[in-house]
Amino acid sequence: MGMVRIRHFEFLCRSMHFEPSVDRFRVFYQLHSAQGFYSFAQRPMAKKILLSTEIIS
Repeated sequence: MGMVRIRHFEFLCRSMHFEPSVDRFRVFYQLHSAQGFYSFAQRPMAKKILLSTEIIS
């Protein structure tokens, strides 16, 4: 699931003509560990970057 979030973030950045970066990614996501697996979870206070089909800036 983590790779899906990375690719989704990259796609949204490029579609909005922003260069994807680790710093930008970390605004929305944080590293999460569960049952020995690592993934990325949405930061609790971060706005969702995609709701349904509407992009939030």
